[in-house]
Amino acid sequence: MAEKFDLADTIAHNKKLFKLAIATPFYEVKGWSPYISSLVTSIKALEEMKIPWDYFELSGDSYVDRAKNTLAHRFMESDCTHLMMIDSDMSWELEGFLRIIRAALAGFELVGAGYPCKNKWDFYGCIPILDQETGEVMGREIEDIRLLSMACVPGGFICYSRKAFEMTQPKLNKYQDYVNDINYWEYFKCNIEPESGIKVGEDVYFQIRYRELGGIVYLEPNATICHWGVKGWVGNYHVHLTETRKPKEEQAEQAA
Repeated sequence: MAEKFDLADTIAHNKKLFKLAIATPFYEVKGWSPYISSLVTSIKALEEMKIPWDYFELSGDSYVDRAKNTLAHRFMESDCTHLMMIDSDMSWELEGFLRIIRAALAGFELVGAGYPCKNKWDFYGCIPILDQETGEVMGREIEDIRLLSMACVPGGFICYSRKAFEMTQPKLNKYQDYVNDINYWEYFKCNIEPESGIKVGEDVYFQIRYRELGGIVYLEPNATICHWGVKGWVGNYHVHLTETRKPKEEQAEQAA
């Protein structure tokens, strides 16, 4: 059941305070041309919606966690309220991008989207939180905003609020960047979790710390994103989830 919530007033109020930073690290100092096309379309939409924005890029850092920490530091030193981190090998349909922005304007502090993982193209890097009684994916619904609650989401297309970074700092360390002579918060870290012994990537590390302090990781399932390599692999997590949850007999009929 949808919550009673004045979504229009909330978005209108938050929009007056909202400023988006789009940030991308470029490992090989180059971006895929579909990424550039999607970026131009998204910036045009932000301009039409009169949403202020900035663009942060970092070229040539071979350590992805350090690169993202550098971008996060730049964000925290800016006047932006939200950071949209997008990998350089992504392209996306505008509708999914705007769904995430709308969720951020509604007050959701961390919202990502799923996309096919490289070399494991039927996996979206998403681990949903299931209701222990029904086995259904848990989530939140406010009018036309329908988000899924996740244990973790991939970090290549994700929007963080400033509050999400600030509330997680008590769980984090700082480190000295001797090149730039700056102390950075270690928001992102490739890590082996001490209790489980599981190695996690830099984005999941932050999400674990964020959830430990009461934060909720949300996923906008209905976003169509293409992950580029030697070719592009397109995926929509909502479609993927719907297909995988169909009865086996129905899947067989469609495959025939």
